Amino acid sequence: MNQCMTSFTALLLSLGLALFPVHGPADNFDNLVKLCEGCHGQHGNSVIPTFPSISGFSHDGFVYSISAFRDDERIEAEFRQAGTPEFAMTEITKKLSEAEIEALAKYFSERQFIPRRQSYDPKLVPLGAELHEEHCERCHSEKGADPDADVPILAGQWTPYLRSQLENLLHGKRIVSSRMSIRVKKLTQGEIDALLSFYASVR
Repeated sequence: MNQCMTSFTALLLSLGLALFPVHGPADNFDNLVKLCEGCHGQHGNSVIPTFPSISGFSHDGFVYSISAFRDDERIEAEFRQAGTPEFAMTEITKKLSEAEIEALAKYFSERQFIPRRQSYDPKLVPLGAELHEEHCERCHSEKGADPDADVPILAGQWTPYLRSQLENLLHGKRIVSSRMSIRVKKLTQGEIDALLSFYASVR
């Protein structure tokens, strides 16, 4: 992420925390939605490549993701750093009640996921499809487009965001299952590029 985007990210997060404090019951729901949409876009369809779209995820998957941030099970302790999106998400989610999490999960799971249109290398797509089938399809089914259980949508997601998460996995920053960690760490940089081109190509 370049310096301009880092500053913009910090501004969005600070404004969100300042303008929409999360401390009330579920009647504060509209403000909670606006807080999420400040980074993740209207109805959860992000227009900022470093922030994921969160619309159309499964209800359980949304709850799982929020709970991981809230319970400090998303980023390893030594990599938690103030000013990062992950740190801000942790601070926000720790203020959410169970009722608010459920309400947000219901709202965003009922919104339509709109695949992000972005550039990719068509020559890499066939290899990316093979790699997805071999390493990812078992959990991320339907070419990564199925928001089943607690897995996120990969197909049509912003590839800069996906790349950052793969980098986090490669460097041990993300807390994930050993099976997923082993699979990702087997990938070369070229294979990661192919996977991301494949996900960007899926409509």
